[in-house]
Amino acid sequence: MNREEMLVRRLADHYCSAYLVAVIEGIIHNLNGPFQILYIRAEQLAMNTEDLREASRNGDSSEMEDIIDRLAERTRSILTGLDELNNQHHHLTSGLIVEQRSVLQPIKVNDLIKDTTFLLNANMFFKHKVEKTNCFDEDLPTVFGLYAEFGAMILALVQNALEAMADSEEKRLEIETSHKDNMVTIKVKDTGCGIPQEYADEIFNPFFTTKKGADCEPSLGENIGLGLSLVNTLIKGYDGTITCESAPGATTFTLNVPAGNRKKD
Repeated sequence: MNREEMLVRRLADHYCSAYLVAVIEGIIHNLNGPFQILYIRAEQLAMNTEDLREASRNGDSSEMEDIIDRLAERTRSILTGLDELNNQHHHLTSGLIVEQRSVLQPIKVNDLIKDTTFLLNANMFFKHKVEKTNCFDEDLPTVFGLYAEFGAMILALVQNALEAMADSEEKRLEIETSHKDNMVTIKVKDTGCGIPQEYADEIFNPFFTTKKGADCEPSLGENIGLGLSLVNTLIKGYDGTITCESAPGATTFTLNVPAGNRKKD
């Protein structure tokens, strides 16, 4: 391994650590909404209860019915908030704890993609401006490796797509999984600016980038030409490959990795 490869490997390790931090930050961000709903609705419920007591003392049955309707609506809203919190709890208990993501293990790729895109909901550009579609192979076999490394690869490819679509009129992201024989395939497709053909052989080189800036929120390694190089470095550690097909408005990055493969030393 030459000096440049060693540097990229170290940067890849740093990127994976940053991915784990981003996971926790994403969870915290996504918990804020349900907590705010519960707090506001609980306050309103307390106020409605006092109104109901007052109406009861005054013997106003019509007002009491109206208040009961409002109480029912507030209660439904609180139950919705609790359901959302339960969903966040699922993401915590299903393995988003850092210690469990830093060991070699069988990885369910579809779940990994869901976890990674879930944390990206903290990014307002991703959450509100991008149309997202997942096309999953429900019979996809597992791969064996470090969850943080596979998560970092997916995150890097999605962030690359977001940057490419920053100025696109149509912003559509599609992630597709499939398998054939013993090979698992992950495709990340975007409707961004595309990659000029003359740069096709350079995009996986360290620090190479065609991006001059993006009207989306900052990301790990954004616009410094590291994301694709890091993915290339990481996937090689699993005897995998990354390829790209690109035209204006249609770019697809494809990861191929052996199913059940153990990470190379």
